[in-house]
Amino acid sequence: MVPRLLTDILDALLKFGYHPVSMKKANSIVLDKPGKTSHDSPSSFRVIVLLQTVSKILERVVASRLSLIARSLNLVHHNQCGSLPTL
Repeated sequence: MVPRLLTDILDALLKFGYHPVSMKKANSIVLDKPGKTSHDSPSSFRVIVLLQTVSKILERVVASRLSLIARSLNLVHHNQCGSLPTL
């Protein structure tokens, strides 16, 4: 089962405290902001960062696990992070 494969990889990475270099790489694209008459300033541009899809999935799983742990241990005040899932 493919979904199980991703969680198995994540568990192994967390167990050994390792984040592969290949998952840390990103491609950046610099785009001109529309409506800017001059491009002399860095604020005239927008940077789009493209990350590896698997890396984003694994990051999301870790964030979800950490938020559940933090909530179950009452480490986060209920008004502090309304976007976290409720237990």
